[in-house]
Amino acid sequence: MAEEIDHPHDRLFRAVFSDTAEAASLLQTAVPRELRENVDWNSLRLVEGTFVDDALRQSESDLLFEVGYGEETERHEKGKERLRLYLLFEHQSAPDAWMRYRLLKYCCRIWDADLRDDPRRTELQPVVPLVFYQGARDWQYATEFADLFPEAVRGWPWVPRFEHVLLDQTGLDPGDVEGATMGRIAQLLMMAAFGRHAGAALERAARLAASLVSGGTVDPIRIISLYLFSTQDQATADAFDEALRRHGGGQGGGVMSYAQQLLEEGRAQGRAEGKEEGLQRGQVEAVEGFLRIGVGWDVITSATGIDEPRFRALKERLAAAAEQLDEPA
Repeated sequence: MAEEIDHPHDRLFRAVFSDTAEAASLLQTAVPRELRENVDWNSLRLVEGTFVDDALRQSESDLLFEVGYGEETERHEKGKERLRLYLLFEHQSAPDAWMRYRLLKYCCRIWDADLRDDPRRTELQPVVPLVFYQGARDWQYATEFADLFPEAVRGWPWVPRFEHVLLDQTGLDPGDVEGATMGRIAQLLMMAAFGRHAGAALERAARLAASLVSGGTVDPIRIISLYLFSTQDQATADAFDEALRRHGGGQGGGVMSYAQQLLEEGRAQGRAEGKEEGLQRGQVEAVEGFLRIGVGWDVITSATGIDEPRFRALKERLAAAAEQLDEPA
């Protein structure tokens, strides 16, 4: 089922940890204590953009956050200095020794963007890089960039010294996963997808998801359904359904059928109005709904008959029609 939805790990990661509350809950467990205690976590905000190489989007995802830290200062209009927390998610089966090199490049791209936005700046904003690794094999490389050079020259003043924070979850027990509810569910689902403690991870994820179902929360269940639909087989998804019903007092379940239902919703929306313009508007809204919940173009085209070029053309046509209506007679 993995081919049904493009980049399922990336979509789950972004859908969950773009929420600053979920991100703060994860990051607080990762950064060193001296930094954690001096960060104003309530000020955490997401910075738009991605810095990952295009060729590596299948195996890496990233999120950049800005946050206040330290004591109040007069020179900063918001009262505190600001730093960046750069979270890189490595979701390939095995770790890569050259990840440190790429990570340094990504940090430089962040600074490049800052300098483009403000060429008159005289200082760089600090960036704390964090690698969140979820794979099939344990992480086996150092976190120090200088270790990529021959040992004899690592102490040279010309060799960059650069270190990242590592969140290696490959050896983690499902019971030790930390964070807010949806963040913990996401970590457990990814743990199961990469073959680590799959049964226990899905059981614990179902228990947490049951609290969302009983609380009437819908969007997180959409995210869970689509991720399971794209990463697990029918038997595994059925086991998750059973656990969800068990922990939810009979509520929930039917995750796989729910995911398929989501993929079909666009058809009904597209037929809602009989007029041509109304039909087109319904089709555009349906596709936009699919994109918001992380459905790939292959599935969208199969469900609605609309591919990406036609979607763009429809949006342009509707925008032009709206402009004509706004023009004075």
